Amino acid sequence: MKTLKNYTLTILSIAVISVLISSCASTSMSIQILIPAQINVPSHIKKVVIANRSLPAKGEGNQLKIFLEGFITGESILADREGSMNCVDGLANKLVSSPRFEASLMNTLDLRGTGTRQFPIPLDWKEVERVCKQYNADALILLETFDSNLHIKEGDKDVKRTVDGKEIIVKEFLADLNINVNAGWRIYDIKNKRIVDESTFTDEKGWGARGENPKKARAGLPDKRRAINDAGYFAGQQYGVRISPNWIWSGRSYFVKGHDDFKTAKRFARAKDWDGAAEIWMKSTTDADPKVAGRAAYNMALFHEVKGNLDEALEWAEKAYKNYNIKKGREYINILNRRIMDQQRLEKQMEE
Repeated sequence: MKTLKNYTLTILSIAVISVLISSCASTSMSIQILIPAQINVPSHIKKVVIANRSLPAKGEGNQLKIFLEGFITGESILADREGSMNCVDGLANKLVSSPRFEASLMNTLDLRGTGTRQFPIPLDWKEVERVCKQYNADALILLETFDSNLHIKEGDKDVKRTVDGKEIIVKEFLADLNINVNAGWRIYDIKNKRIVDESTFTDEKGWGARGENPKKARAGLPDKRRAINDAGYFAGQQYGVRISPNWIWSGRSYFVKGHDDFKTAKRFARAKDWDGAAEIWMKSTTDADPKVAGRAAYNMALFHEVKGNLDEALEWAEKAYKNYNIKKGREYINILNRRIMDQQRLEKQMEE
């Protein structure tokens, strides 16, 4: 498991998307930041095994039930089976890309549950111990339940079209496909022999299409089976956000006008040479023009955030707003205060 310190160093060389939006005085960019998990998983849990236990117990009666459910609801036969496998795959990929866990997905484990939205009784601790010992893991994460419902809604509306130079009103047909996925998870902590998280999540994913007739509108939707697979994968990724720190892109801006040197600093920033940009901005923080000094102070706040120095970034943002009335500084102060609180949670979650 990588430590928070290692990832703080990563922030020092943080990737920056080139300028996307420009205004009269500032320009926009994105930085990648690490946000904390929604819950704190015990720090001794570093290596986890992920498996699917949502499939029903083997038996003729259960298989008939699955067939009838798919037939009655219009879902693809055994679609939930594939959807559940995509769900655990989504969680595994999310955890692999996060700094918190070493994760292994074990599709070979044949663990059975209810095949419904109802949680089965917890897995016997002897079985949990056997699996964790076999894979040298600290915990077992099981998808205990998985169920999906899909709904197709159709409609139409009048829209304006230009035909042969004339504006006419034509009817456009709409089709919407919505998938509701219910996924229930448990994390089994083998060291303390307790379940550290038992959660059920309902996630929705939708697609929309339009066409000149109802058939063409429906043709623009994904097939039901693929939709359930995509929704299942998304649900697994969302559970990864709950239990592990997660990298996200976050928008920021900095000033590029107010002083001729800001144009040069902009080129440095675009080239990801933040030290070079900061050297220019720093000189302008003492400019006689309060607007120039304030914008430079704001830019210095961004520089320190990119470098991972959140306390220094906050100091500069407060100076920009309090001393020079740079209005963007007020929002930035709030952002940085939230990041500092998140950093404290991250340190706890990333403890060795």
